[in-house]
Amino acid sequence: MKSLISTGPMKLMFAFCIGLSMQVTTLFAGQTEVELITSPATANSSLSRVVADRKGRLYLSWVSEDGPMLSLNYSRLDKGNWSSPEVISTGDDWFKNWADFPFLSVNGDNMTALWLRISAEGAYDYDVEASFYNTKDQRWGKAIKIHKDGINAEHGFVSMLPMNDGHTFITWLDGRETRGGNQAADESNGKQDVPGAMTIRAGVFSKEGDTIEEWVLDGSVCDCCQTSSAMSSLGPLVVYRDRTEDEIRDIYITRYIDGAWTAPAAIHNDDWKIAGCPVNGPSIAANGSQVAVAWFTAVNDIPRVKLAISTDDGASFSAPAMVADQNTVGRGATILESGIIAVSWVSDATDNAKLMLSFYSPEGTLLEHTEVAQSNASRRSGFPIIESVGNDVYVTWTDIEKHNQVKVARVRYAADSKNSGSKHSGSK
Repeated sequence: MKSLISTGPMKLMFAFCIGLSMQVTTLFAGQTEVELITSPATANSSLSRVVADRKGRLYLSWVSEDGPMLSLNYSRLDKGNWSSPEVISTGDDWFKNWADFPFLSVNGDNMTALWLRISAEGAYDYDVEASFYNTKDQRWGKAIKIHKDGINAEHGFVSMLPMNDGHTFITWLDGRETRGGNQAADESNGKQDVPGAMTIRAGVFSKEGDTIEEWVLDGSVCDCCQTSSAMSSLGPLVVYRDRTEDEIRDIYITRYIDGAWTAPAAIHNDDWKIAGCPVNGPSIAANGSQVAVAWFTAVNDIPRVKLAISTDDGASFSAPAMVADQNTVGRGATILESGIIAVSWVSDATDNAKLMLSFYSPEGTLLEHTEVAQSNASRRSGFPIIESVGNDVYVTWTDIEKHNQVKVARVRYAADSKNSGSKHSGSK
């Protein structure tokens, strides 16, 4: 992430995040429950994520800070109780940023964790390092760089997916071309790297950390917007903010079908023309052939959060629903076991910013808006992250009122709310 204009592509801060304290309101009183869960993360913790494994077990990862030393930690929620926190890795030379930060992927007994390490003196010269959990030795393996270019440039904004045989699918933004990299081409998607542009790349890694395959997915993308990936019934899907020669920065998708990546295609043509990076990427979720993508856009300087739905593994999408407009930022998406879609977004229409969840039917009908938390606006709290287990949605964020501390809430969506969507219209 960059907040100042620099050489190469311009960077424009558009993201707003929030310091949050617990408060609950819903459009349908008594139907949806929001519960603050005791967090295993102590004071001076931040940059948290929640992720569920295929058995429905929830994992929380976060970064703890002790002076210049940072550590990546995790804990598992089991029968309502958190396991004792474990440290994955530590370092005093990590790149720490509210928008680009470490996290965990779980694949059965195998796990993959990653963080960002400063590689040179440039403000945004950092590498993505990963460690793979060795189930036989029950310990984390030696850290490796997932990219092999050896160029001091920006590498980050990662997403990960568990795959079969203990493999891990990883995507990342790669800045080697911004420093005169190898200008590799990937003919499979019909686009080549554009010299000087940020690229999005992906690879499959063995449970030992060996690179099995690697691809260039798009040769010119937005410089510092998050990537997101999901596994549909046909294979991996990747969404990201694209960048055209005319500086149109809409949300694109590429899919791995029959051994090749499809040509990148717009989820919807917002036609948002902006000369800098908004630092606000999309979020994708999939459940079989059902796919949901949520994203932020600000065409004509009007902030909006949108949702588009696919029923054919991301081949086509519905016209987008307006989740929120005016004084908003986004985004997060997850699909409940019932097929209900949850979207997270932030409202900053008043002095107190609000973290919101909106629930939609599988067809895209608004069912409910639920307020999870509120406080004063501050990007130090990072991006609130959501994950579903069954029909519960777990939300994590950083509370900065007294000192940085990771918080977790469970939002239990009531089944009978599915029939109430026809009572309400609009985005609020």
